[in-house]
Order: sequence, then C-alpha cells, then structure tokens
Amino acid sequence: MNQDFSGIVIQTSLTDGRVNHFFCDSPPVIALVCADTSLFELEALTATVLFILFPFLLILGSYVRIISTISRMPSAEGKQKAFSTCSSHLLVVSLFYSTAILTYFRPRSSTSPENKKLLSLSYSVVTPMLNPIIYSLRNSEVKAALRQVIRKALGPQTL
Repeated sequence: MNQDFSGIVIQTSLTDGRVNHFFCDSPPVIALVCADTSLFELEALTATVLFILFPFLLILGSYVRIISTISRMPSAEGKQKAFSTCSSHLLVVSLFYSTAILTYFRPRSSTSPENKKLLSLSYSVVTPMLNPIIYSLRNSEVKAALRQVIRKALGPQTL
C-alpha cells in the first residue's frame, strides 16, 4: 500500500491485515502491528515466565521430590504402582509444557510460521485431546480392549 504525504511516498509491507494463524495468538497479531511493540513483548515475556515457566518449575520440583521418595521405597511392587500412578500425569504435563515452552520461548526468526502453527496446535488441541486417552490407559479394561484391537490389526502376533 502506498501513501502520499506531500511528495513523500511511504510503502508499507503489510499485505492484507490477515493473521497468519488458526487462532488469534499474540505473536501473529503482534506481527501485524505497525507501532513499537517492545513494551508489549516485554510484558508478554513476563507473563509467560509467570504463567508457564514458574508453574512448570513447581511441577518439576514436585516430581523430583516424588521420584526421590519413590526410589527410597523398599518394595519393588510399591515402586511400580507409585510410578504407574504418576506416569500419566507426568506425560500430559510434559506434552503440554514442552510444546508451550517451544512456542513462546523461541527467538522470532528461528522457526517458520508453519512450524509455529503446528506447535500451537499441539499444545492447544492435541494435548487436551490426548489427555483422556492417556488417563484412560491406566484402566485395565481399556488396556485389554486396546491390546485386542492391536492384535486384530497386526494379526495373530502376541503382545
């Protein structure tokens, strides 16, 4: 778009004002802003640290204590049961936080817009969709049904 201000031509590179994303996430919207966004980016980084990194570190610290407590248990069966109880939550938390941290803590130029969309899709859609599946796999009846489906799909091989 060209604008003429008393003989000075200003050419803007903004194409059509569309957000190159599948939802209005902050980074793609900020890319459309024509003003200085450094203060907003600093506030966004601060909020990200408070709402993503700080809870992640608390959860990580909790799991370090849980694992150290479990490792001191005398019974191997008790250790297995305790790890089994924690593993589904740890998997869901790891999936969510790893994709969120990869999305919001990467430098602007290091990732293509398509990869950023994929990471955002992963933490906003895929992880919540996998959540009930991961937690239901703790149920022995669900595990047995899943084994039966896999056996039918793979043939007479045993699992």
